[in-house]
Amino acid sequence: MKANFVKPQTRKIWDLSLEGKSAPQIARELNLKFALVNSAVRRGREKGVIPRRRNLNPHAYIRGVNLRLGTISSVISELTMDQVEWLASEANKVGVETLSEFLMELVRDAHAVDNS
Repeated sequence: MKANFVKPQTRKIWDLSLEGKSAPQIARELNLKFALVNSAVRRGREKGVIPRRRNLNPHAYIRGVNLRLGTISSVISELTMDQVEWLASEANKVGVETLSEFLMELVRDAHAVDNS
């Protein structure tokens, strides 16, 4: 067998994985055992056909870069009363229900500006 030969079944598994389907979904769709599909996906990653998964857990990422999550309460405690009033006013203008939502929107906006 040639070194670059890929079985049609493996190619189909890789294609479905590249479409965003998970190994269990592919196994069900192709009526294959999960272990076979999982192994094919792993080989696809090793060969560079399928991109390696990024850590999708933002909490783990933050810990991995030596940051702590902290709390909204600790943020509020460090603001002046004028800053707190501004924060509450702006959050109400946007129509969010929590300060966490408002901070998320601030981060998204700043990120969009930085990456435009």
